[in-house]
Amino acid sequence: MSTLFRSKKGFTLVEMVLYVSLCSIILLALSTFLSYLLASRVRSQSISEVNQQGFQVMHMMTQTIRNGRSITTPSLGTASSTLSIITANALLNPTVFTTASGTMKIKEGSSSYVPLTNKRVTVSNVLFENVSSASSTEKIIRISFTVDYLNLSGRSEYSYTKTFKGSATLR
Repeated sequence: MSTLFRSKKGFTLVEMVLYVSLCSIILLALSTFLSYLLASRVRSQSISEVNQQGFQVMHMMTQTIRNGRSITTPSLGTASSTLSIITANALLNPTVFTTASGTMKIKEGSSSYVPLTNKRVTVSNVLFENVSSASSTEKIIRISFTVDYLNLSGRSEYSYTKTFKGSATLR
C-alpha cells in the first residue's frame, strides 16, 4: 500500500496558489512598464512633431526676411498677423506669410497659398513686429507664434504646445 501513495506526483494547492500569484505579479509589472513605455513614445512623437514644424517655419521665414529687399507689412513700429516682403526676384513679389485655419501659409507673387505646416499641428498667436527705427538703415522683424499638437484623442500624452520666437534683419 505504501507504494501506491508514493507514485502520485503533482502540485499541492499552496504551491499552485504561490505560482499563480508570482506569475500575476510579474505580468502586472510587465504590463505597467509597457504601458509607460508606450505613453513615453507617444509623448516624444508629439514633442518632435511640434519642434520640427516650428523650427522649419521659423527657418523659412527668417531666410525669406534676410533675403528680402523691403518690408511691406507690418509698417514701421507696428505689429501684424501677416508678413509681406518685397524680394530681389520680381516674380516672387510680394512674398506673404499668414495663417488660415491653424495652418501657416506662404504666397509668393501671383501663385496661390502653400501650407508650411501639416495637419497634425495648429499654428496660432502669430505676430510679426516691425521693430526697425526710422533713423536706422536696418530693417528688423520680430516673429512669434505658437504651435500645438492636434490632440484628437483627448489623451494627455498627445498634448504639447510650444511658442517660437525669433527675429531677422534684412540684408
